[in-house]
Amino acid sequence: MPAFSVIKKRRDFVRLTKSGESVPTRTLVLQAAPGKLSPATGEARIGYTTTKKLGKAHIRNRCRRRLRAAAALFFSQYAMPDFDYVLIARYSTAQAPFASICKDLCYALKKANRKFVPEESEDVSENSTENNPPAVPAAD
Repeated sequence: MPAFSVIKKRRDFVRLTKSGESVPTRTLVLQAAPGKLSPATGEARIGYTTTKKLGKAHIRNRCRRRLRAAAALFFSQYAMPDFDYVLIARYSTAQAPFASICKDLCYALKKANRKFVPEESEDVSENSTENNPPAVPAAD
């Protein structure tokens, strides 16, 4: 069971676009911002955007499926509680190897979270796995 819920309201997507932190990568763009839910639920929320400029419906659906699969693998590890995230598919999302999408997602989540975490709590050591993303299943 995923530790996140899905963003469905347009106003939440617009809020993230205007006030959120954006991290572009080769295969996706991640937008992140603190959640605006009045009762703090402790879970992160995620939304997916695939525009018509990507191609026909079957290509957009493939991009969305691949983003959802990558998020299911890594979102619970790297997402901050009570934050909202939007994954925007790029044209290369449909053709890129799945491992590349996962690597880009891990990088984007870490970089976006750094903007919201105080610097004194970051402890980077030589044994840190920050530069080495977790192993990705070779499926696709």
